[in-house]
Amino acid sequence: MKTNRELVEKTKPLLKDSFVEVFLCIFLASVLPQTVLSFAPQNIILNIVVTCVSAYIQLGLAVYCIGLYKGDEVNYLTIFSRFNGLKPIVFILILVVVITLGFILLIVPGIILSLMYSQVFFILADDPNVGAIEAFNKSEKMMRGHKWQLFMLSLEAALYFFAGIFTLFIWWAWLLPRYSVAMAGFYEELKNEKPLS
Repeated sequence: MKTNRELVEKTKPLLKDSFVEVFLCIFLASVLPQTVLSFAPQNIILNIVVTCVSAYIQLGLAVYCIGLYKGDEVNYLTIFSRFNGLKPIVFILILVVVITLGFILLIVPGIILSLMYSQVFFILADDPNVGAIEAFNKSEKMMRGHKWQLFMLSLEAALYFFAGIFTLFIWWAWLLPRYSVAMAGFYEELKNEKPLS
C-alpha cells in the first residue's frame, strides 16, 4: 500500500497538463447542486431532488477520478455518465442514515463509520452490478487497518484547503484535483492489496 505522500505525488504527472480542466469539472459538479439548493433551502422537494442528483454526481466523480488515476481518457461527460438506475440514491440514503446515527451517538462513531464506508461509491463505480449491502460489506473489509491512513489523508487535505483560503482560494485549483485523484488512488491501491471478490 502506497503512503499518503506517494499517493499525492503520483497525481502530479497525471494532472500535469489538465489541472484547470479537472478543477473546473470537479468544482462545478460538487458545487452546482448546493448552489441550486441555496435558492430555496426550505423546499423539501428541492432538497430531495438535489440529494438524488448529488448521488449520481458523486458516482460520476468516482468514475472520473479513478479514470484519471489509472491514466484513462476521461472528460467532463464522464461525471454525468452514470445517471441511470436507483443504486446511487440507495447508496447515499444508507450512508446518510448510518453516518448520522453514528454522529448522534457521539462524534467518534460517526467518523469511524464514515471512514469504514468511504469506499462504497468507488466500489459501485468499478462494478455497476454490485448490490448495496455487498458494497458496504466490501468497503468495511477493505478499510480494516486503513482507517487511520484515510483519516490522515483527509485531515491533510482539509488543512491545505483551509490554508488555501488565505490565497483567495487560488490554491484550491491545485489542491482539489490532486486530493480528489489521490482519494481515488487510495481506493485503487486498497483494491490491489485487498482484491474485491
